[in-house]
Formats: sequence, structure tokens, C-alpha cells
Amino acid sequence: MSLVEAKNLTKSYSHKLLLDHVDFSISTWQKIALVAQNWAGKSTLLGVITWEVDISDGTIKFQRWLRIWFLSQKNNLDPQKTVIDFLFSSDDPVVKAIKSYESILSNPNFDQNELNKILDQIDTLKAWEYEHKINIIISRLNITPFLNQKCWSLSGGEAKRVALAKVLVEESDLLIMDEPTNHLDLEMIEWLENYLSKNDKTLLLVTHDRYFLERVCNEIWELDRWNINKFNGNYSYFLEKKAEREEMEKIELHKLKQYYKRELSRMRRWASWRWTKSNYRQDRFVDIKDELEFKKHRQQFESMSLGISMEERRLWSKILNLKNINKKFGEKIILKDFNHEFKHGERIGIIGKNWVWKSTFVNLLMENEPIDSWLIGKWETIIFGHYHQKDIEFPEWKRIIDVVRDVSEFMIMWDWEKVSASLLLEKFLFPANAQYVMANSLSGGEKRRLHLLTILMKNPNFLILDEPTNDLDLITLWVLEDFLLQYKWCLIVISHDRFFMDKIVDNLFVFEWNWVVKDFYGTYMDYLEETKNKSDKKEQKKINLETQDPKPEKKKLSYMEKREYETLEKEIEQLSKRKNEINTLFDDTTLSYEEINKLSEELGDIVKNLSIKEERWFELSEKVE
Repeated sequence: MSLVEAKNLTKSYSHKLLLDHVDFSISTWQKIALVAQNWAGKSTLLGVITWEVDISDGTIKFQRWLRIWFLSQKNNLDPQKTVIDFLFSSDDPVVKAIKSYESILSNPNFDQNELNKILDQIDTLKAWEYEHKINIIISRLNITPFLNQKCWSLSGGEAKRVALAKVLVEESDLLIMDEPTNHLDLEMIEWLENYLSKNDKTLLLVTHDRYFLERVCNEIWELDRWNINKFNGNYSYFLEKKAEREEMEKIELHKLKQYYKRELSRMRRWASWRWTKSNYRQDRFVDIKDELEFKKHRQQFESMSLGISMEERRLWSKILNLKNINKKFGEKIILKDFNHEFKHGERIGIIGKNWVWKSTFVNLLMENEPIDSWLIGKWETIIFGHYHQKDIEFPEWKRIIDVVRDVSEFMIMWDWEKVSASLLLEKFLFPANAQYVMANSLSGGEKRRLHLLTILMKNPNFLILDEPTNDLDLITLWVLEDFLLQYKWCLIVISHDRFFMDKIVDNLFVFEWNWVVKDFYGTYMDYLEETKNKSDKKEQKKINLETQDPKPEKKKLSYMEKREYETLEKEIEQLSKRKNEINTLFDDTTLSYEEINKLSEELGDIVKNLSIKEERWFELSEKVE
């Protein structure tokens, strides 16, 4: 069934055309990804579908009963409401019933008749399923710690997760999401990916996460040259067909060049008497010339890359040596006895949950944050370049070209050639005719790209990128990846973009609980596979423990270790049993919010304790013959 249908849709702002007589429809159960360059009009198209932007021409029709929920990048929360009130704010009778139920229970002197009445209403509406659903979403997105906070007090990442939870719990016929994975850690992204792929919601999303596109969406819409190209398949299929189309365009451009040369030769031969001939051929020649210039410029622009060979600064094989690094905030331990020797050409990715102080770690490296105790060896030739994830704003009076020239008028290449700021901007996908636009009027992705250029203008040989993929479109990501693959010096990347990390880095710092930093050589997918295999082995070993014959006499264990070993077995068995009990309880749709919240906290403590005890058990078991 068609939910939205557009015919000859056109949208322009003054002289800038964004959509040119576009036709499309969105049907039930479609999962569509919208991809385009940052300036191509993705936000405008989403605004048209959500009634926030008026069209210039054409028609767009919606089903009368259609319910649309839109997750924008602006996080439009009500600042005066608490998080729990915001999540339950709705005209939906199911939501109202649950909210009334929670309100009645919060009053110690509640009226039993009123409670019975609301319970009957909840049973009729089958609202227990809704309560169970919202509590699972709250738990998975780690919103529980600030449910009673006012929305205005939330950080950007917390507000994003609350806004995401809101659109997920609402009953919608069409869910539109703009960069839903921003500010989520890897565990949350993988949960959301699984949730949306299994959910029967109709979905239209914009995201730069290519694994997410691959696994969630079954159709790709490419907004290109004021029109929409539709690909009925996942992201891999889209890349394959896009490559075929670009190859055909190269062939067509070559044919057009040959045709233009022939027409140019004719025009020159007829120069002396062409005014007596029909104007048709002259007009046709001008049209061919204009078309050729347009296609050449477009192909040249789309094939640009950050092929910049920066000035070579001498670095020894050992760059930065960290010994016994310790850091605390009050009683909170951030790092304990951390050791690493950074080497020339090292490419390290940093992963972990949002609250494990990854950004603090890179500030410690650059000595922007005081270290409690350390032994550090640093070579004088190090020049740090730090690309941060904070909101980027430029002075209102600064043009794009001025922002770059404030850093330097030119960049010195490895062969001592000087490249001007204007030429560098062109390499960063800012054409010459756009370099005098006010920098603060750029989109989020364009601002990040410009900010990256100002960092590279300093010729850093130790580059630190903190969430560089946020707000970047896929085309800019391809360009950035191309540059980073050519980067010769030391590189550290903090990112939740799994595809980006797999392509760019070959070593991981995994920030875990209890100030543990695991040094893992390999990609994120390698780490995920090893973690899964280790988990499967632990599970298999526990199954074997339950089924095997009594253990032979243990050897090479001291008396105290033997006691500890036996105690651990019992504790692991008890914790595993309780973990299974809690997971079973989660299937009970009659659980209240308080009960689920309490069980979630208990489950978190069990998982941590179980991990510690199992690790110690394996350590002792290696001593047993």
C-alpha cells in the first residue's frame, strides 16, 4: 500500500534548484536509505515529506490516517519536561493509560476503584506490551540514569538517545531518521541495527554507517543532479550499479568529446559564410559545447580526492613512549598503569562505550589534560593534529577562503612545492565559485570538512580524529578514507563507524570496564569475531562442566588456590542461573517499569561479576593437568 506519493515534485531556493520534477512513492514495509552529497538536498526532501518544507511545484499526497515520526539531528526536546514525561507525552490512548497507571501507583493513598478501572483499560488496550517495549528501549539506550532529569540538562549525546527512544516507542506508519547512529556506542548501534531490521516499520533513513545501510535497508535512493535514482537492493548492490553507471557516463562523455570536435571543425570551415546558413547548426553547436563543459566539470568534481602529499617531517621509528600512565577524576579511576610505545606508521582505532573516557585519553596524549603519574618519552618533532567532535562554528563575517588563510596562505608539499589555500579548498570539494560563501552558513558536514582542512594545513605528523564521520555524507567519506589510506604518519581514530574503522586502522585500543584498555591487533570485525568465539568457548566449557565425569585430582594448585577454584565454580553456576532467570523474567509483559529497572541493574552487576570470576577460573584451570 502506498503511504506517500509525489508527482513532478520541484523545490528551489531563489536561483538554486534542489529537486526537479521528481516522482517517488513510499509503500508499506519498505526500508529506504537516502544517500547524496551534503549539498544535494537530503534535508529538504525529508522536510517536504514531514510537512516542514513547502514545495515549489508538483504534488505530494499522503494517506489521511498516516502517522509520521521524524528523528532529526536537532533533537527537539521539551526543555522543561523530565525525560520520563517527554517519553510518555502522547495523545495515544495506550500511552495515556500507562502514564495514568504509573501516576496512580506513585500516590501511596491511591483509590483502589480508580486503579481497577485503569487496569481494565490497560488490559483492553493490551498496553502491557507497550510498557515492556519502552522499558527495553530505555535500558538498551542507557537512558535509565537520567530519566528524572530535565531535558535541558542533558548533553548532546544524551539528548540524541532520548529523541531516538521517543520515535522508537511511538506507533508510527512511517519512521524517518536522520543520522540515527550519531552519538551511539557500538553496542547500541548493533542493537538498533537488529531492532530495525526485524521490525516491520516502514523506514526512510539518512545515515553514513555503511554496515547499517547494508543490513537494515532493502532499497537505496540516490539524490543526484536534482533527481532520485532508485536501486532495489542493499548498499552493496547500490555500489555495483553506481560503478556501472559511472562507467557508462565516461563512455558517453568520450563520445560527446568526439562529436564536439567534429562540429567544431565544421564551424571553423564555415566561418566565412556561416551567417548565410541556418542558425540551427550554430545553436546545436552551442548546446553541445555547454553540455560538454557541464559534464566535464561534474565528472572532474566527483572524481576529486584528497591526494595531498604533505611536507615530510622527520620522525624516528619510536614517537611517543608511555609508561605507567595513571589518571583519576576524584575517586573515579580513568587509567591505571597504561603502557604503550607509539611507532611510525601506526594506525590505531579506539573503541568502547560512550562513558569510558576515550576523548580524555587523547587529551592526555597531547598533554591538554594533566596526568596523575607517568613516565613519558616524547620526540620534539611531533606535531599533533586534533580533529574533535564538538560543534564547529565560524565567525559570521568569515568566508570559507578566509578561514583557511587565517591558518596559512599555502601548504608546503613533500617536494617543497607551495599549494595555495584556494587550490586546497578545491581538493576538499569546495569549488572556486563556492569559496567566498560565509563559512557559518555551511551544513554540518561541510563545516567538519573545512575544519579538517585547517588542521591538515599545519602539516601534523600525529593525527588524532575524534568521531570524524559524524555529519559527513558518503561521498565525502570516500574522499576522507582515500586521504587517510595515503597518510604516512601516526594515526589515532575514535569512531563508532565500524566500516570506516575496518578500512582505516589495523590495531585497536578497546576501552573496557574498570580502567582496562585492551591492545588488540586487527580490525573491529576481527575483534567482534574473537569476542564471539571466546564467549562460545566459555559457554561450551560450562556445558561440559555440567555433563562430564567428576574432575580428576587437581595438580599444581596451592591449598588456597584450590579452595578459590572450587568456590568460583559454585559462584559461576549460581550467577549463571540467576542471569537466565532474569532473562526469562524480561519476557513477562506484566512487569512494571520499576521491576524492569531493578532487574536491569541487577543483570548488569551479574554480567560484570560473571566476567571477572570466569576469567579468574580460566586462569586457575590452566594449572590443572
